[in-house]
Amino acid sequence: MFTFLFVSYVYMVLPNKVIVWLSLITIFSSIISSFIHYLFTKPIESSIQLLAKQSQQIAKRKFEGSLPEVGPTEIKELTKQFNDMNTQLNEAFTQINKAEVSRKELVANISHDLRTPMSSIKAFVSAIEDGVVEDDTTFKRYLKTISLETERMDQLIQQLFQLSLLDSGAIKLKRERTNVDELLISVLQHEQIHLEKKNIEMKVDLPSQIPAIYVDTLYFQKLLFNLIDNAIRFSRVNGTIKIEVNLLEKQMLGISILDFGEGISKEDLPHIFERTYRVEKSRNLQFGGAGLGLAIAKTIAESHDGTIVVTSELGEGSTFTVVIPIHKHKVGETDEL
Repeated sequence: MFTFLFVSYVYMVLPNKVIVWLSLITIFSSIISSFIHYLFTKPIESSIQLLAKQSQQIAKRKFEGSLPEVGPTEIKELTKQFNDMNTQLNEAFTQINKAEVSRKELVANISHDLRTPMSSIKAFVSAIEDGVVEDDTTFKRYLKTISLETERMDQLIQQLFQLSLLDSGAIKLKRERTNVDELLISVLQHEQIHLEKKNIEMKVDLPSQIPAIYVDTLYFQKLLFNLIDNAIRFSRVNGTIKIEVNLLEKQMLGISILDFGEGISKEDLPHIFERTYRVEKSRNLQFGGAGLGLAIAKTIAESHDGTIVVTSELGEGSTFTVVIPIHKHKVGETDEL
């Protein structure tokens, strides 16, 4: 550009002094223009370099930190979107890692829980086959133990099946008008044997008028069954379990199951709904179970637009409250689980 202007000045037949001055002005203008160009492009260049470096870190699955939002408006917007993407990727990979750890723990726990009753059944069957058992009393005791271990395995397999269905997302809830008292009666009848085995007294406190709820009866029964079964499992022999139904604010209904067992520590309380999580693992081996019941119950509650709230004190017991909305659905209406 400078050469072109210089030639133009010469062909204009201008005096040499004017040509020199115009050339100096042109050079000075070029220097100023270059400096201004540098000031404007440097932040853009720096931002692009930072974006490139951060992209390399993301490729290595390193999502720490965020880029400063500097430069022109367009670059700031691009950086903001890049930081948002970085945060979302970090959260996604964190969830994937947690899911992988949970899956490994689930496989390990399930393997242990299946191996233990299987070994017990094999030992008792071998004893019967080898003729070690001679009297009817011992024979009946062995058969009872085999039956209990088989029931334990069946319950574990059923929980795994339920969990796989819930995770698949293929289940559709079929909501229908249901009376809470009828739900509770059905579940308690199913649990009668377990209540009698530990001689547990069941107290039910219902208000005079309970509005009907619109739930999938089958899955909501599973939810209540898991919570009541959990209460029985950790209640003392000759203890008491109490069920309370209360009308809450904002058209919500609360169904509380109170046990007066050993309770849950503050450290364990935030984790009890995690899959395979066991409060005092050695004690849970005594009571059985793979830590899936509460996770299944919470998933079902959330699929009904509700939740489960838990409070507990060591030595005083625990209270699990299912909170669900009271709202009408068309009979037969389905929702994806």
